[in-house]
Amino acid sequence: MAAGGGLGRASALMASGSMVSRVLGIVRNALLVACVGSMGGTSDAFQTANTLPNTIFILLSGGVLSAVLIPEITRAMAREDGGQDIIDRLLTAAFGLVTIVAVAATLLAAPLITLFQLQGPARDLGIFFAYLCLPQIFFYGVSAILGQVLNAHDRFAAVMWTPVLANVVQIAGMGIFLSQYLGAQPPERWTSPMIWLLAGTATLGVAVQAVALIPALRGTGFRFTPRWGWRGYGFRRAFRVAVWTISALLIGQAGGVVVTMVANAVASAAREAGVVVAGYMVYTLAFQIFMVPHGIITTSILTALYPRMARSAHAGDVAGLRSDVTRALTVPALIMVPISAAAVALAAPGVKVLTPSLEPPGVTSLAWAFSLMAVGLFPYGVVALQQRYALARGDGRMNVRFQLVVTGVQLLSCGAALLVPPAWAVAVICAGQTLGNGLAALAFVAVAQRQVGGLPLRRLGVLLLRLVVVSVPAALLAWGAVAWVTGALPFAWTTSLLALTAGTAAFLVAFALGTRLIRIPELDATLPRRFRPAGVAGTADTHTPGSNSGTGDGV
Repeated sequence: MAAGGGLGRASALMASGSMVSRVLGIVRNALLVACVGSMGGTSDAFQTANTLPNTIFILLSGGVLSAVLIPEITRAMAREDGGQDIIDRLLTAAFGLVTIVAVAATLLAAPLITLFQLQGPARDLGIFFAYLCLPQIFFYGVSAILGQVLNAHDRFAAVMWTPVLANVVQIAGMGIFLSQYLGAQPPERWTSPMIWLLAGTATLGVAVQAVALIPALRGTGFRFTPRWGWRGYGFRRAFRVAVWTISALLIGQAGGVVVTMVANAVASAAREAGVVVAGYMVYTLAFQIFMVPHGIITTSILTALYPRMARSAHAGDVAGLRSDVTRALTVPALIMVPISAAAVALAAPGVKVLTPSLEPPGVTSLAWAFSLMAVGLFPYGVVALQQRYALARGDGRMNVRFQLVVTGVQLLSCGAALLVPPAWAVAVICAGQTLGNGLAALAFVAVAQRQVGGLPLRRLGVLLLRLVVVSVPAALLAWGAVAWVTGALPFAWTTSLLALTAGTAAFLVAFALGTRLIRIPELDATLPRRFRPAGVAGTADTHTPGSNSGTGDGV
């Protein structure tokens, strides 16, 4: 890569920052459960309010910032003058847009919360939380804008490390909260100081994350001067892509709104009947744990590849684009397939270790939700690749078509969730996520195969089959180790930690032995040189524009 070294180095830098951030995120989630509980009106009120900024920001980030900034900045930087004037105008528009959306959303906090089916005191508490959380949209927007400029300059580390600061601030806020107040109180017992402390530090963390990117941006030599006026600068094409991308995201967010409404409605109806079941909080916790491996592995690889794919698409380098797509399918599969199998086997002790305050019913609900999501880790990553691939090529229609598949299945699963017993509603929704992404992933591979002049589908299929054959027996052995430990000892955090350790060790040993019996050349080639079998070469992480290296035989 032009300025940032190889793909491996860039991905490793991002993965290390993402790993630290995700680990801190797990700590933050455990403290959050202690503050608001995992099932009940308070947890649903805070999680709904604190998720709203992300829900709205995704429309900006995926619809405008990701769809426009990276391709247009990359195109502008290729100009003889460096494109500073064009970049300044793009950023001026982006900063203006995020400011308007953040202010408007905050003013509409009450109707937005009402939309998500919270009732009574939970609704009132959710509105108060939302007024303090919705300004996060502005700071998320600033982080995304500055991050896109850094990515276009092949500077990836700061973007992945600054979320660590946000987690530290939020963890500190929750620690102060727990030192002063009893956690997991019902909605009617929350006071204004409690709300300000918990929601205020959540927003403060996002603000710190945004400000921390400024020194990294200055280190690139980039300087921003606000400039108004966008006619005559060739933004019409970018505008069309943004419109299509926003349409796709609106479809996706509509599905997310329905998920929130159904999960909250089922949980609220059950509470009125005197029963506590998994609601939106459980769904969100499962998704956040699910995103840990995706964020560390797949997101790091795709973030490094996205500017590269944009450059290849802009230059008409089909071989380079084919090489990057092949790599983005192969490398995550090597890690995500085994992780999926291990995650299902270790789900129950894992969620107890990560959220110590959970009692057995909460552990069971969260473990089921997470397991059903974890099966779809690799397809979820393929759909993320599809989105970046479409944006790199300036094909916004593709995102709409694939989003219709994912959201359509999601809506069907929400309908099914209303028909099953309330205790299984969230599990059905999670299964719908996995099924929708699986169908969309298969469709994307078929489309990309045609557009880039061929992908090594047979080799990819054999790779996936070998990984499954090795991973499933290892997962069964890990599950047996977990069952043996938990059956012999009483339910406790230490028991879960011991079961998780034993299960992980069993999985790793079995997986290592399995790969000895069933050779996986792609996995061997990614190992450090001293661990590779004799005669196995390492992976290359660059391609020559215009070469035929993208036929897919290399990882």
